[in-house]
Amino acid sequence: MENVIINRSQKTINWNQIYSLMGLNAAIVISWIAYHNYQPKVLELFNFQELALFLVVAQAIILVVIPPVAGLIGDYFIKAKGNRLIVFTVGISVTAMTFMAVAFTLKTADTINLIPFLPYMIIVWLISMNIFNSPANSMLELFAPAKELPIAMAMLTMTTELLYALEPVVVWFVDTIGPVLTFVTGGVLIIVSGYFFNKTTKNITLNREYEEVKSSRSNIALVLIVALVLGLATAILMNKFPSLLASKLQIMNSEVLGGAHYVSIILAISALAAWPLSIWISKFGLVFSITLGTVSTFIFIGAVYLVSEPVSTIICCLFLAISYSILSVSAFPFALSNLSKKNVTFGAGLFFGFLELADGLMNIWGAL
Repeated sequence: MENVIINRSQKTINWNQIYSLMGLNAAIVISWIAYHNYQPKVLELFNFQELALFLVVAQAIILVVIPPVAGLIGDYFIKAKGNRLIVFTVGISVTAMTFMAVAFTLKTADTINLIPFLPYMIIVWLISMNIFNSPANSMLELFAPAKELPIAMAMLTMTTELLYALEPVVVWFVDTIGPVLTFVTGGVLIIVSGYFFNKTTKNITLNREYEEVKSSRSNIALVLIVALVLGLATAILMNKFPSLLASKLQIMNSEVLGGAHYVSIILAISALAAWPLSIWISKFGLVFSITLGTVSTFIFIGAVYLVSEPVSTIICCLFLAISYSILSVSAFPFALSNLSKKNVTFGAGLFFGFLELADGLMNIWGAL
């Protein structure tokens, strides 16, 4: 097949690559939901409860450290061999194999004693999951012209936030099929989504010599600040809001709806708003949008804490959903705009690593 050159001076979005990236992110989110659902159960089943804190700390460190390291290695291979997919392929392969190894270990626990290796498998899985994520997502800027990058990002935001909004359904499903089939399914999802992403990009020459303005030097400080801001907002929403909303909306609580479901509704509204808001963000620019999204998100987070009446809480949550959507859609494109073409993969790794910092610290605090 003849190579296709993607140049940022193009005028249209390369939807085939965007769709494959959406599929890859969907597989990652589903895998994370399954992991968080079954990790404590597996530890309890095989008497590894004493490792719970260790795994929480290890996960926090891995999520922060591995993406930048993977990005650094990715940039090296781009410069040395012109191939970004080496790191991606290794990460996908190891992740899928680890999924299958865990499934095999659980299935044959009565006949083949591989249980002592389970904690090591979990660590390998955590590392491999974070090897391919940032190199793949750093390619987003090559699939769309700069002015339409928020629109492309909106598609990824819709995918991830809708899946997190549907987390109760995903958890119900994985509980229904059981741990063995869950880990097998996770391995299949990763390998299939990775295959299609590889297929849509392997014959493409990725050219970063484009006409549009891009920094000759990376502004790493801005990248880290934006990542920390989005990560803190996400961590508060995912970790603190379930119990907060359950207490503030007691009159609405039932056996069907609880705090986690209210957060799911916020995420669903945020996801559905991402597409129309991305058009608005493209019009008014990333600097204005990231500023507005940051300020308004934390204003309404504070408002939810301060108000007491259920109606006021619901109204604040609706505005928070819109604000969080603006922040989510504009954050990564803004980070990419502040990275030079020489170290985009490393910069994307820093973004995704620091994005997880607040959540990791909250998880460690909760486990102590």
